Amino acid sequence: MEYKTQARQRILDCMAENPDRIFRASELAQSLPEVSLSTVYRNLSRLEKAGVVQIVGAEANNELQYRYTGPGRCEAKMHLVCKKCGKFFHLDGTALKMLQLSLQRIKGFELDQQQSVLLGRCSGCSRRRAHNG
Repeated sequence: MEYKTQARQRILDCMAENPDRIFRASELAQSLPEVSLSTVYRNLSRLEKAGVVQIVGAEANNELQYRYTGPGRCEAKMHLVCKKCGKFFHLDGTALKMLQLSLQRIKGFELDQQQSVLLGRCSGCSRRRAHNG
């Protein structure tokens, strides 16, 4: 990767302090008022190419969402991401093996765990939604 700028380091620090969250560029820019939105976008693009952050999808307004992958983080795990609160959960063990075997058997598809994210709603957000109607 190229040299580190102060802005890039601040973005990385913010994401690394919250490794189980997904971020939108606009959220990072709000959290880091000294870093402009265009600088956040530019650095997220560079960090994604360097493998330090991963794009995990887009919201309804097409704004990309990112997660910190950092060196050696979660190399062999698939993730579940709550679209409501942005929290990350690891999917491993029996559930992951069953999913992999099913995909392989039914579609002949080999899953890349490291790049795979399933989007949905966590149990806490589901309960709040059911309670609030």
